[in-house]
Amino acid sequence: MLRLGICRAEDWSGSAVDFVERGFTRFAKAHGAEEAAKVWEGNLRIMDYPFYLSELERNQSQADMDQPTDVLYLLGEYTAAASIPIGPTLTVLEREHERLPAAFYALLTHNLGTWMRVYDYDRALWCAEMWLEGVDEEEANESFYPKVAQKIPECLRKPKRMAARTAVRFLKTIQEKLRTSVARQLVRHVLDMETYREEREHAWPGKLTDQVPGLEQFLSDADEPGPGCLITWHEDDEINACFDEEMQVLGQNAPMEPSILMTMAINKSADEVDADVRRIFGYAGAMLRSLASAAKVVVIIRDIYDEHLRRNRLKSGLQVEAGPAGVRGE
Repeated sequence: MLRLGICRAEDWSGSAVDFVERGFTRFAKAHGAEEAAKVWEGNLRIMDYPFYLSELERNQSQADMDQPTDVLYLLGEYTAAASIPIGPTLTVLEREHERLPAAFYALLTHNLGTWMRVYDYDRALWCAEMWLEGVDEEEANESFYPKVAQKIPECLRKPKRMAARTAVRFLKTIQEKLRTSVARQLVRHVLDMETYREEREHAWPGKLTDQVPGLEQFLSDADEPGPGCLITWHEDDEINACFDEEMQVLGQNAPMEPSILMTMAINKSADEVDADVRRIFGYAGAMLRSLASAAKVVVIIRDIYDEHLRRNRLKSGLQVEAGPAGVRGE
């Protein structure tokens, strides 16, 4: 990190941990961490373990090792799901062009999915279908689950759903033709997200099971990671209800796996170590820049939603279940 300019000589205080932390914190700030933190709640850390250990487990692990670890890990996790009530925003975009909501939604969710687990109507549909299997018609009619499919906006229904690559081309073409500043800002920020992503893929922990000892067993016993965002049409709608049902049990009886996990070896040649560090920090920097742009998108969406509530004299009906993956309580 010193060779690559991430850390500085004055960062040294006698502790290697503090040295790395100071360099990493400065790097994160320079790549938009403060802007991203306005919306996204979680941690992005460099660790010497691939998953969380209690102090007792950590001490036991260290006692079992004959020598220090030769691998460090970039670990990312979300401690809450950011609420994104996107329904009124889709209406605003549809006034500009009938295909704009589908393109915007496709690219937003595609880019967010590179860095986090996204909870949206697709996941809610899966949840509803699972619940409705084997349920009689009377019980189904009394439930909110059938309404998940019924409430999907027409602008997002098949065949209007759009692939990410198609969405990029469409948004670039229409960008200069948009009439309102709000639509232009939303499109610009979501295209920025795509630029920062640079074709990267989600660094799911499961991709490393053949490289990290003990990881496969940990993941088999762990719950899936907490979502980084909850995309609803309106707060407290059927998607939110499905989310609440799932979040009541997530992480209650087992640890949750991290959202992001990458490795960097520190027992190789200087050139090889430098290449690994560049790769890890390149990913972290792209993630922070993308999430900083995404935070701007979410702020605009929330402003549009708040205006929708004021204009229609509605009250936010957001219900929040206490837990590791709850939503914002504003």
